[in-house]
Amino acid sequence: MPYNKSQVLEKGKRDYSCGVRTVAKHKLFASITVGLQTLVLKIADLTKMSIVEYVKADVSIGADIYDHQMIEFQTVDQACRQLAGFVQIMNDYGVTSYRAVAASSVQESRNAEYIKEQIRIKTGLNVEWLANAEERFLHNQAVAYNTDAFSDLIQRGTMLIDIGSGSMQLTVYNDGHFIFSRNIKLGPLRIRELLGDLESKTSDFVEIMEDYIRSKIDGYHQFAPKGVTIQNFVLVGTDLLAFKQTFMEGSGDTISRKRFAELYQHILTIPPQVLAKEYTLPYDSASQLLPSAMMLKMALEITGAESIILSDADLADGVIVHELLQLHRGILNHSFTDDIIVAARNIAARYNCDAEHIRIVENFALHLFDRLKRLHGLDKRDRLLLQLAAILQDTGSYIDMNAHYVHSYYIIESSEIIGISENERDIVANIARYHSAETPSSNSSDFQRLPATSRLIAAKLAAILRIADALDDSRQQKVARIAVSLKNDQVTVTARSDDDLSLEKQTFKDKAAYFEEVFGLKPILRG
Repeated sequence: MPYNKSQVLEKGKRDYSCGVRTVAKHKLFASITVGLQTLVLKIADLTKMSIVEYVKADVSIGADIYDHQMIEFQTVDQACRQLAGFVQIMNDYGVTSYRAVAASSVQESRNAEYIKEQIRIKTGLNVEWLANAEERFLHNQAVAYNTDAFSDLIQRGTMLIDIGSGSMQLTVYNDGHFIFSRNIKLGPLRIRELLGDLESKTSDFVEIMEDYIRSKIDGYHQFAPKGVTIQNFVLVGTDLLAFKQTFMEGSGDTISRKRFAELYQHILTIPPQVLAKEYTLPYDSASQLLPSAMMLKMALEITGAESIILSDADLADGVIVHELLQLHRGILNHSFTDDIIVAARNIAARYNCDAEHIRIVENFALHLFDRLKRLHGLDKRDRLLLQLAAILQDTGSYIDMNAHYVHSYYIIESSEIIGISENERDIVANIARYHSAETPSSNSSDFQRLPATSRLIAAKLAAILRIADALDDSRQQKVARIAVSLKNDQVTVTARSDDDLSLEKQTFKDKAAYFEEVFGLKPILRG
């Protein structure tokens, strides 16, 4: 069979006791990932929180994308055969619950949507095309779950460097909190495919590759957090076989900065074919080792870390951990939802938004959401989208105070908010777009591009945000707190204030019209 099957670690411990018969009584879940170079299947027993099956297959999707901007038919056919094999294994285990995702770089193929449909028809699998922000978020959750004392580790400046085939993600934590995350279109396969033709034409290929990588990573200083010293450096990646066999030397999961530098110099002048033989590596892995090591070296140079910690956590693990969190909320002692909110606050700060106005409108919006749950029928994920929109609604004022909401829309659409999907980002952008004066209509192309269910969510949340924003129209925080009641089909908002609220009352009345249009009830402001 064309599969590489092995038992994998459950938080660092091997578990060979789970066979098909013994796991049948437990809740099984399958995680399938489609990457640029590998397809992965992991079957987890969510009851015992262990992995019972791991299957990996190599398929060169990335080479097609970077050579031809599309995935060739032969490659698609090969991938579908492997995925059909995954489905058979799932059936053997009696798995009925699964999540299949494709790495964000796969979407760069111009025929990505057609490939998605071919996979569905040939295998029955519905594959989600992940946005980069979703993919890296899942990776971070997997790292947190698989790293001992993760919450203690990130008390000091910690950088996660997530090297994928086509891009890398730099994520920084400090004082136990998420600080920022940034994606760079720089991965070993992408570098090899883009610069490969130069290798036979120049004697300075290593220097050219180094210059290319440095030109991309040097931009880090423009957005690096101030006052954060990176002491911990964690390397993450879906396929780290070559790195482990070359650099780790059986030394566990940590290598010193000094030893890494020594081994880096060793591989710098060794051709890939020799590396493959010396370290028993597939040629493709060996050929990508040097660009990976270069990326790591340059990222390490911008930190004060004295060692590199290697995490085996991959995207498939992230999908499983995310599913586990729906069943066992206490398995992580770090709030990744807070990371999403911090990412939004960082964007707001970048565009000099009024922090006090944001704070009070955010609080009012969330209070309205909670008190009106019977009216809107939305869930906690929608509540998060409302919170993000409240934080980001005024970013457009940085560009133009007039019609700032239009610019807020474009800023949000152009920003990466780690942890939310592209559709969720579209919803947040539309909430911000229509939180002020304009109302979406059949002529609103951006709003109409949303799926029908998403349009309804965006409309409800925009209506709530409008009246929350009206309560601080003077931007002087005159309203200290509010009480909200929903009785006899009447929404009443009572404002507590010692100031004149004439402006707020007039604005509230104006903005209440859209609320009435969406919910069929006209809110009244008292106080």
